[in-house]
Amino acid sequence: MSDPNPAAAEPTPALAPGPLALAALYPACFNWERPKPLKIGIHHDLVAAGCERAAVQRALARYCHRPLYRRALRPGATRVDLHGQPAGIVTQQEVRQARLAATPRAEQAAALAARPPNTTPIPKEHLVPGRLELTVKFSELPRHLAVRDGLKIGIQTEEGIVTAILPAKAWRKLEQAAKNYPRWVAALSGSLERFADGEIALKNPALQVFEKKARPEVAAEGKAPESA
Repeated sequence: MSDPNPAAAEPTPALAPGPLALAALYPACFNWERPKPLKIGIHHDLVAAGCERAAVQRALARYCHRPLYRRALRPGATRVDLHGQPAGIVTQQEVRQARLAATPRAEQAAALAARPPNTTPIPKEHLVPGRLELTVKFSELPRHLAVRDGLKIGIQTEEGIVTAILPAKAWRKLEQAAKNYPRWVAALSGSLERFADGEIALKNPALQVFEKKARPEVAAEGKAPESA
């Protein structure tokens, strides 16, 4: 005699996949002996096919956390969908993330502890050529000191006193900005010439001055401000 209430019967493997049901449902995709990298987001496809979400998560976790599957994750390997069709390529970044996720926290901590400290010198063969430039900003006109090569100014910072020798033209530009702008900011840039006794001396300085404009006031009670 047939069951009068088919809906009350045990759920089929398609609705509640166990660890082995995935291979039975989709043999072209899941192979416990010779696994292939799975499509990114394949759990969404399983849920859309009618599988219960929690069961899918358990089954995929058991399938993907095995050493056999992790060894199949190689850069350039082809990922497959539920029907065994190509669905993407494994990247180097994905391999690193998978290995990191599979490493216990204690092993990760040990690996980090085994690294050299931050103060370790960089080997010469790791270096590339470059140029160091420093920038200091200030909003008050400093008093200059006339020296042989121009007008020397200084700016006090938390790291030390930054000094530079400006040509007369650059000093006039700074002086004019302080006179014309109610609020301004100057950016003084240059390469490092000397750092000693708390003084950071810049050579080949370049000076830029900008006017700091006040933000427009918000109109009261939502009224638009009158146009000029």
